Amino acid sequence: MFGRAGALALGLACTCLLTAPVWAQQPAAPGPGQLPPLPLTQLDERALSADLDNRAFTLAFTQPVPVQDLLLLLVRGTSLSVVPDPDIAGSFIGDLKQVTVRQALEMILPGLGLDFEVDGSFIRVFRRELDTRLFSVNYIATRRIGDASAGVATPGASFARVSSETNADVFADLSSGVRSLLSDRGTFSLDRKAGLLQVTDAPERLDRVADYLEAVDDRVHRQVKIDARVLEVELNEADAQSLDWGALAEGTARGSTGGAAPRSAPASLRIADIGRFLTALDEQGTVTTLANPQLLALNNEPAIVRASRMPSAGSGPMQDVTLGVTPQISDEGLVTLSLTPIVVQQTADQPATTSRQETDILARVRDGETIVITGLPRDRETRERRNVGITGGWFGRSTVVVRKRVELVILLTPRILSPIGAP
Repeated sequence: MFGRAGALALGLACTCLLTAPVWAQQPAAPGPGQLPPLPLTQLDERALSADLDNRAFTLAFTQPVPVQDLLLLLVRGTSLSVVPDPDIAGSFIGDLKQVTVRQALEMILPGLGLDFEVDGSFIRVFRRELDTRLFSVNYIATRRIGDASAGVATPGASFARVSSETNADVFADLSSGVRSLLSDRGTFSLDRKAGLLQVTDAPERLDRVADYLEAVDDRVHRQVKIDARVLEVELNEADAQSLDWGALAEGTARGSTGGAAPRSAPASLRIADIGRFLTALDEQGTVTTLANPQLLALNNEPAIVRASRMPSAGSGPMQDVTLGVTPQISDEGLVTLSLTPIVVQQTADQPATTSRQETDILARVRDGETIVITGLPRDRETRERRNVGITGGWFGRSTVVVRKRVELVILLTPRILSPIGAP
């Protein structure tokens, strides 16, 4: 179809189309004073991965090594490069055995407040980014004081209060605990009124603060109900100086070590059967219940029980009984009670005559176990009009002072309301 001239023209055109791309790929010759371009190379990702995760080594340092020098040692002899930020600081002492570069970085850098990222063959080391979290602290923004005091101000009035040298400030203790967990870059702000704690630090430090707050919250919000019974026993025997605790403890005491129980009053006694104990107590004298309250107390927070006796004229002295109780609940469900019973009495016709009995007891009981507090015996004088002579009558009556031995007995039964570790 085509002539010779047409075929020749078509062939030249095809040749030009095929050879043009080849000519375009050839670089131009460098001019005078120019260096030839470097050949294009491709990174071997398998070699980088082997140097970072597969190549194990051992290093031992008995003297502090600056972190910059340590980073250079970790990548020596590998295809990796390290680029530390200029503001990083710290040193390392330790023994690294059969670890990879990545493992060494993950173990060493977090403790120094540093982090790293891998970009190709470059390892960039920098200070860790700070984070901020808000925590709720559900505590009352008041400071409690924990001691019991009692007294008689006037013949017809008495007082009781909770005050002492030992005070409890949850927020102050919380601030001290959080401060000890933060790094030198960490900060926090505690708002007592709103009940919010704002903490800024590295993520692992914030995790420690969260664990600490959870543990504090579990302990602070533990609550115990204390069934209290304040009894007064007027002994039947005229010459008795105290209750016969040997007879009371027989068959009712818990945790006996064997042998004969002492007749003298112990500071505290744990009993297993309250009914049998009260029956044995009633056999030794006239039992009067002064108070039978129920207390709700938080862990390590003071509570107070007060019972007053205002007798009629001539029937005995005024009496005020105050019991300060501070419970501490352990993880094992044991309750440690700090007890301060105080007895103050004053005769109505002699306001200046006042007697005071006080003791301080520390006891540990199980959940639901009953403890008996005693050791506060005293004498009570009452005036009774009796007939004298044969005929009696108005002229045959006389006022007789009768002295009786009285002992105070306090029964306490603590019961933990919520299980240990429950929210």
